[in-house]
Amino acid sequence: MAEGYVTATQAGLRAALIGDLGVTALVAGRIVDEPNPKIAFPFIRIGRMEKQGDDTDHTRGALVRVAVKIHSRPKSGKVEASRICEAIEAALHLKPEALTVAGFNVVEVEADTWFVKRANDGASYEGHMALQVQLDS
Repeated sequence: MAEGYVTATQAGLRAALIGDLGVTALVAGRIVDEPNPKIAFPFIRIGRMEKQGDDTDHTRGALVRVAVKIHSRPKSGKVEASRICEAIEAALHLKPEALTVAGFNVVEVEADTWFVKRANDGASYEGHMALQVQLDS
């Protein structure tokens, strides 16, 4: 069975981030859907994903919104989390050619917004990013 918009976007997003030297220099290959409790910091977690139909002129399409969460825990956690957000934005924002989504044409990729805050545990920092991927069939 072919992947749908959301699952294909998730796979493509993970591959694009792992393939980007700026991102992997900061997190290695720690780009996950569900982190192992013993995962090393920093890491990126692909969070909530939401699909909205975007059909035009008899062409099926979708907007896939992706929440990306960055986890950092060193003394420079806020700076490190910010650098990771910046690296993700540099890798993907307005660069549809940087993302391959199997079975779909990537029309555009946007890093809509991001911010960094102290995590509830008081020892970590979290970056929160909102990405939007526009696809058509």
